[in-house]
Amino acid sequence: MVKRMRILDANSEWFGVSAIDLMEKAGRDVAKEANKLGKSFAIVCGSGNNGGDGFTAARYLKSKPKIFYIGRPRTNEAYENYMRVRNYRPIPLSTENLDRLQSALSEADVVIDALFGTGVTGKLREPARTAIQMINGFKKKIVSVDVPSGMDPDTGKVQDVAVKPTLTVSMHATKVGLKGNKAAGRVVVSDIGIHPKAETHVGKGDFKFEYPGRKVSAHKGDAGKVLVVGGSENYTGAPYFAAMAALRSGCDLAYVAAPKKAAARIATMAPNLIIYPLKSEDALSSHDVMSVTSKGFDVLCIGNGLGDDKASLEAARNIIRGAKKPMVIDGDGLKAVKSILPKLGGNVILTPHAGEFKALFDVAANEKNLKKVANKYKCLILLKGSVDIIAQKTRLKYNDSGNPYMSKGGTGDILAGMCAGFMAQGIEPFRAACFAALVNGVAGEIAFAEDSIGMTASDVLSWVSTAERLLLD
Repeated sequence: MVKRMRILDANSEWFGVSAIDLMEKAGRDVAKEANKLGKSFAIVCGSGNNGGDGFTAARYLKSKPKIFYIGRPRTNEAYENYMRVRNYRPIPLSTENLDRLQSALSEADVVIDALFGTGVTGKLREPARTAIQMINGFKKKIVSVDVPSGMDPDTGKVQDVAVKPTLTVSMHATKVGLKGNKAAGRVVVSDIGIHPKAETHVGKGDFKFEYPGRKVSAHKGDAGKVLVVGGSENYTGAPYFAAMAALRSGCDLAYVAAPKKAAARIATMAPNLIIYPLKSEDALSSHDVMSVTSKGFDVLCIGNGLGDDKASLEAARNIIRGAKKPMVIDGDGLKAVKSILPKLGGNVILTPHAGEFKALFDVAANEKNLKKVANKYKCLILLKGSVDIIAQKTRLKYNDSGNPYMSKGGTGDILAGMCAGFMAQGIEPFRAACFAALVNGVAGEIAFAEDSIGMTASDVLSWVSTAERLLLD
């Protein structure tokens, strides 16, 4: 629940509702509830956004409150709201002046607990610990902001000490640990104005807080190996883009298995890739199946530039049957799997555009039909379009990053390669597809800003790392 709220806050800002706007609404709602309980107030604020909510609430109370705070506000939003109430003369709380808090509590009708929100862990330090004990000794009304300070928002457990409020104003939704928990008092939910897309669409928060990163002790290969199978006499760029995108997504090694002529061309383009020339000269054939399935890899990406020769499609189908690995099936590879859809399993991502979707499932590419086939088959479907839709069973997300100029050849191969690259790092398919769609779209937006209508897939690929850095910051 803690991570989910961080994701929603970051996504909300990504889609246009700033954190300062969310804090303003939260503080106003806290004050609204506190005003119902009394006429005089004391507020105890922490250094994070919970404290920022408390500073904000001060401006909406019936009477000028006594404000105490522990630690300089450490977020921009909390600091801004601290500055807005500096004429109230907030008092920095320390172990030496706890008597001033005790005096303020004795004079107030209501105390607002804005010390700690969803991020509290472990034993509390002084003076916060004693301040909480003093608040609990307060014999009137206590309002906690979001979560009673000291309580685990996910479990409702108290590891050390926690505020025992009359009322908790929980932001956006009741935290799991507060549901049915008498120790949280009466719980009121504040609709703080989270952007509607924050939950339905992939945004910055999803990537920032869900991407696993890399261990300091990591060795080559720990972040996964992707094998791209594709290419043919006329199509060498597609497997190149897919394999390079897999590397850009953060996996350690990317291989390309392609017919001899295509492999030779790709080898001159990409020193970062490991190239496996197949036995066939111009197009994938049955002679290549065993050599491909015997390679050591973590994720297979198949279909990029494959061509639609019947023999190639049959070979691709046999590789897919025999791979026994997570995989991404893109481009011409989608033509190979129609007859084996029920056998693909949950570790498979299909990446069709509208035409490919209709050819694959015999229904029009719309959200209703996508939900039906996602429920019917275990595999994940990333339906590419002006708004991408990622669906698996009952899970569904939208991605609206990108621009119309990403319809140029190669950008879909980049998307498929990133799906594979993220999966190779141990990220489950649904999240991997969401990450890939978002990053690919943001890279496309940067490419358009830099290169306008002349942008190409190469431009998109060159901006992938910048897009990832922007989303992680």
